[in-house]
Amino acid sequence: MAHQYTRLFNTNDLQQLYAALETAEYGAYFTTPTRDVRRFGIDATAIATTAAALSGPVIFGAQAFDHQLYPASQLMRGFWFVPKVVVTITGETITFVSDEVSDFDAWLARFQPVSGQVVDDMAITDETDWVDRTANLIDTLAIDQHLDKVVFGRQQQHQLSDHLYLAQLIGALGEQDNTYHVVLKRQAELFISATPERLVKLSAGKLATAAVAGTSRRGRKKAEDEALEVALLASEKNRVEHQYVVDSLAERLQHVTSELHIPTTPQLLKNKQVQHLYTPITGQLVDNMSLTAVVTSLHPTPALGGVPREAALAYIAAHEKRPRGLFAGPVGYFTADNSGEFVVGIRSMYVNQLTHQATLFAGAGIVSDSDAQQEYDETGLKFEPMRQLLKDYNHVE
Repeated sequence: MAHQYTRLFNTNDLQQLYAALETAEYGAYFTTPTRDVRRFGIDATAIATTAAALSGPVIFGAQAFDHQLYPASQLMRGFWFVPKVVVTITGETITFVSDEVSDFDAWLARFQPVSGQVVDDMAITDETDWVDRTANLIDTLAIDQHLDKVVFGRQQQHQLSDHLYLAQLIGALGEQDNTYHVVLKRQAELFISATPERLVKLSAGKLATAAVAGTSRRGRKKAEDEALEVALLASEKNRVEHQYVVDSLAERLQHVTSELHIPTTPQLLKNKQVQHLYTPITGQLVDNMSLTAVVTSLHPTPALGGVPREAALAYIAAHEKRPRGLFAGPVGYFTADNSGEFVVGIRSMYVNQLTHQATLFAGAGIVSDSDAQQEYDETGLKFEPMRQLLKDYNHVE
């Protein structure tokens, strides 16, 4: 890009950037679990429904989970854009990059923080037959020798009283620990995620991904939390579900890496509401392989689709009540020098700012010995980060 400017980060910058996102027709916010890097893409010089249709120094966006068209939405069918302004906050420095904006401090000064009013969660609509449909899936898995696992999705609609302001929304996201925080905006539509799951990161040819599958709730006290931790690590059902993901990632990465490092035993990844079995995987990418090609190869993992992949995807398309849109799809950014990072759009919510409706998403890995009620309870846990976000929204200072 033609213009680049770096200076010390100051406390007013974030609120002004949130205000810039609020004003922009298109935008993205992406931060890592450690909060050591925050990235903003603000406004657009070009937009598309596929990443392949664009070229530019940095591209933000998300791919829909599958081919089904999410109703009455442009964002949820896949959205990519080349930002007019890219802002990266790293440690104590802030860097602005743009082809169109040359005086970044003057540009930033145009945006003044705004505060929204209290937003009430007025009504909730759920899939009341989800347990019965999941029981049918378990019966199918018990007799179908060509289907081992299906990640079965559930959606929940929340009717809100008003528009959500991005400054308060991102502030409320800050309550979700040890997760990526992602916001994607296309006009009056938002996709928000507090996902624990990286799909792939690439920097200087070094690849990093992770298997995240097998879930338990957190305990209210330390002793209970530790007991649940031990039970999760010992759970055969969860270990089998986790190994499906590890094996699948290993198989798909063999063809795109020259080195691959996979621990033999999972560890735990703890978030505010739940904990997961977690296996970090690293490798060296082969020459002439793009990050977007790796994303295509990995998506969807068995943690989001199932095993075998095509049979599970067909079951999802036929039996889930509504298309997933960006839920469980790859969300992130990539650069012209083939670096970037994509996460999996889970623990997520879609907001239509015109209708004031928020749709929350969750899914559970179903195998032949699953219990439908327990899986329903697990999806309830997975709704909790976004339900908590809506509660915390009104208490951001």
